[in-house]
Amino acid sequence: MRKRFPWSMLVVAVAIAGVAACGGDDDTASPTNTASAANTAAPTASVSPTDLVAKKKAPASLAADDPAWKEAGATTIKTTVVVGSKATEPKDVTVQALYNDTDIWFRFEWADSTESTRAWVYDGTAWKKSPDNEDRLALYWEITPNTDFQTRGCAALCHSSDAEPIDKWYMIAPKAGDLFDNWHWKSARTNPVGQSDDKSLTGVLSDPKDIESASVGDKKSGGGYADNLNAEKTGPAKMQDPAKKPSAGASALLVAEAVTLDASKLKAGDKVPLEVIAPAVGSRGDIETKGVWVGGKWTVVMHRKLDTGNQDDVKFSVGQTYPFGLSVFNNLDGSNHTVSKGVYTLKFK
Repeated sequence: MRKRFPWSMLVVAVAIAGVAACGGDDDTASPTNTASAANTAAPTASVSPTDLVAKKKAPASLAADDPAWKEAGATTIKTTVVVGSKATEPKDVTVQALYNDTDIWFRFEWADSTESTRAWVYDGTAWKKSPDNEDRLALYWEITPNTDFQTRGCAALCHSSDAEPIDKWYMIAPKAGDLFDNWHWKSARTNPVGQSDDKSLTGVLSDPKDIESASVGDKKSGGGYADNLNAEKTGPAKMQDPAKKPSAGASALLVAEAVTLDASKLKAGDKVPLEVIAPAVGSRGDIETKGVWVGGKWTVVMHRKLDTGNQDDVKFSVGQTYPFGLSVFNNLDGSNHTVSKGVYTLKFK
């Protein structure tokens, strides 16, 4: 049984975390086939501001305005800009949690002035990648208990310093044998199929030349996202079937609705998504998610089993406590994000 988290360790200053502090990013997987205002009920006086207290109540859906959230307390997670990154401002994220005997739900809300997308842009003769990227939210949970993470949060997963070039920073579990659960919501690559990307962080760089090689996708038998790239690597290979209305929105290209690109059906200024996507099948797709951007903010609701039965997922047990870290990517990727400082802890009410 998991040892209770030591409360005296909660208020510990940390260094800014490094790359993808809550999530290595761009491995590709071969595919197969109205937000509401924040429900900011104040925590009770006995609750630390670094506690996220889950209430026992199940929402009826993944809707951001499901009435159940009005009964949940809220914790504000403050993030800071990673030094040397392209992130320009810190983000405060309002977080809530609900659970029942078998499942758990999380609700995240933060300000974002634009809904970002990833796309190829056609100029009438050639393709260019849009300078825009997607918005993302990422979390880390320990699977194997680690005292360094329990005291330093995401900073424990960064083996670098602010003095080093940012492209040399990397994410890796504190030691060989350690395993962390990474929940990585991506507005363009996973949100259109109703999921977050479920990954793991190990204590070993499988490729010493790849700073993200300690971050691996959980097991899957199909689905996921893959580059939409032609053989010449000059543009997309696929486009939306003109005979089908995009069921996931114009900024997403589902495998089931993709056809070979036909430039004769396009005009200058048209956009085609950078990836083709499908729901991940297996442990990679454990986290059901719905994100909605309305009125200059994102509201993201995640749902998962307390115990998925998979060794690459954190197992939640009511009565235990779970330290975690969080980061926000605003139209950016890689090391360009904001990250929580110190330790936040999930408790069950």
